[in-house]
Amino acid sequence: MTIHEYGDRNKPHILLIHGMWMCHEMMLPYVEKFREDYHIIAPDLTGHGDDQGSFSGAEKDALEIGKWLADHGINSLDLVFSASMGCVVAMYLVADNPGLNVKCSVLEGAALTRMKGVEWLFRAMMGGMQKHPDMISSMYSSAVMEGDVQRKVADAMRRTDKAALNSMVHTCNSFRYEQCLLPADMQKRLYFEFGSKDSHIVCRKLINRYYPGAGITVRKGYGHCVYMFKHQKEYGDILGSYMERAGEL
Repeated sequence: MTIHEYGDRNKPHILLIHGMWMCHEMMLPYVEKFREDYHIIAPDLTGHGDDQGSFSGAEKDALEIGKWLADHGINSLDLVFSASMGCVVAMYLVADNPGLNVKCSVLEGAALTRMKGVEWLFRAMMGGMQKHPDMISSMYSSAVMEGDVQRKVADAMRRTDKAALNSMVHTCNSFRYEQCLLPADMQKRLYFEFGSKDSHIVCRKLINRYYPGAGITVRKGYGHCVYMFKHQKEYGDILGSYMERAGEL
């Protein structure tokens, strides 16, 4: 894993965790309005972006982020914003670090799915997409998929070997809710965003079961993580409103 920092480390902290085959630069535009007042922590997950490793699981990456935060004396985060597979990393991070104070957590297209027997289908879909990196660009807004970012995403897809792909697919379909139980006050600071056409929306029932205090918003007509990329400026404002709401609890 490669962790990038932006801004003054003495200021309050925001943690960004991108999704599968994305890179940290794709998360930065959403916190642009916060850059002057916050220290931004933005990892490239293992095997993504600038990192040349091989992804082996969300729990391992969550452990590395937790260790990095502890090593740097960071025990409070004003916002954790995660997307897709990054939401799995975020949830393990929060659950495994009870001493870490997360004031607000926004999870876009959370891959907290747990459906037996469908990993082979997901693996086939991702394998097909891996052969055509341009498909990612067509799914999302061109505004976040240009130049160096597009190259990094394509490079990450090309160097993902079979074992890493299997780990990513498993990560997105095997979330351990029982291992990540959270107290009621922390549940109220969880805000889930889904598109109505996102296949991961099926995990709403499990979210409601294990995190009944969490908020869930469904964006009608949008696919997986598409809303955030199509409405970049508006989404930054949405993050700000969630932080304000959490601050009033």
